Amino acid sequence: MIRFLISLSIVTLLLILAVWACSVFLDWPLPTFWIEIFAFSFSITAIITYKLFELRKKQPQAFVQFYLLSITLKMLAGLGFVFFLIWKSPAETRANVGLFLLAYLLFTLVEVAALVRGKQ
Repeated sequence: MIRFLISLSIVTLLLILAVWACSVFLDWPLPTFWIEIFAFSFSITAIITYKLFELRKKQPQAFVQFYLLSITLKMLAGLGFVFFLIWKSPAETRANVGLFLLAYLLFTLVEVAALVRGKQ
């Protein structure tokens, strides 16, 4: 689990650095909710993956079903968050939703890699 949290933190820091660098060097405006996007993505991925690691130890036979359920819950939570982003700042929908999709994909990649490795 520690390796996973370190990997997730590194991805978060790299994403923050990339967003900041694009803002400074390419003169792209920062999305209004960029901190909230990273906080939401980090927390939802960390919580779900932690629970899946615990489940794999206690009930390995039910892991696949709960993993599929976690994907569904993560998508629904993400959809609700995207609706919130659009509702709060309709003028910056492209930037906020685009950044959310990028963060969602990268954090999901880290989650899947950690679960496939199976090490904590």
